[in-house]
Amino acid sequence: MDKKKRRTILGGLTLSVLTGIAVFFGCFRITSVKVEGNRSYTEDEIINKVLEGPLSSNSVLAMWINPEERTKDAEFLNKIWMERTGRNSIVIHVREKEFIGYVKLLDSCFYFDKNGIVQVSTVEALDDVPYVEGISTAYIRVGEKLHGITSKELDMLFSIVKMVENSDCKPERMAFDEKGQLYLYYGEIQVNMGTEENLDRKVSRLLGILPQLDSMKGILHLENVDSTTESIVFEKQGSNTDSEASSYEEESYEEENYDDGSYEEENYDDGSYEEENYDDGSYEEENYDDGSYEEEDYEDSEY
Repeated sequence: MDKKKRRTILGGLTLSVLTGIAVFFGCFRITSVKVEGNRSYTEDEIINKVLEGPLSSNSVLAMWINPEERTKDAEFLNKIWMERTGRNSIVIHVREKEFIGYVKLLDSCFYFDKNGIVQVSTVEALDDVPYVEGISTAYIRVGEKLHGITSKELDMLFSIVKMVENSDCKPERMAFDEKGQLYLYYGEIQVNMGTEENLDRKVSRLLGILPQLDSMKGILHLENVDSTTESIVFEKQGSNTDSEASSYEEESYEEENYDDGSYEEENYDDGSYEEENYDDGSYEEENYDDGSYEEEDYEDSEY
């Protein structure tokens, strides 16, 4: 074979290879990237971490990328993987670490999971993660279990967080007293949850009543709620020393619909309620008919 023919053949092969490469990169060029499951990181932050380098522009070659290696320094990520959903599209799936609360020590916030393991620490508090009081902070180290919190208390915190996560009733902070009873705080409203008994019922009543207490100050008593409870007491507190007690007499949601986060509202009243002033718990029958109580004899309950 003479040189001219050899050059022609080699030139044809080279052109074919280059054409194939151009077609390959052109046909499978990534034009759509979606990020799912991210909360602490923006889509751009995830994309910039994962899709970096020459392979990242091609939907086929991108599947050879190890996203976990590229995001190993992202402390809030638990797992990350990619899925090719089309010739020119991929989805980056993100599973972030789940925190049920945080405690403070000096100038840092330490976030722990449902097992009580401290996952990360930050200087600034994260959104939608409640501050938890009443837990010993004498010794805290990332990667180790919190001291001073029981498994029963962890279960209570986890249950509360999961049951309200799809609602507007996420507490700003939670606190345990020396008896292990739980208190939730929403602005100037304190909710007495008591122990873990009937916790699902308590949360169901909380989700129905709390929206009606907007801009109020006082204590909502849920600590004794059970299957027989018909009314809930809210101690409305003003700027003076007197208090008023309001009674919520009907269930706000049906518990059988609780699992999926949806509730039936047909059994709830129209949102109005009569404010009643209680004394020390006893009252005379002749004053009961008109529904009124003497406000000056009521004393705030202490918890």
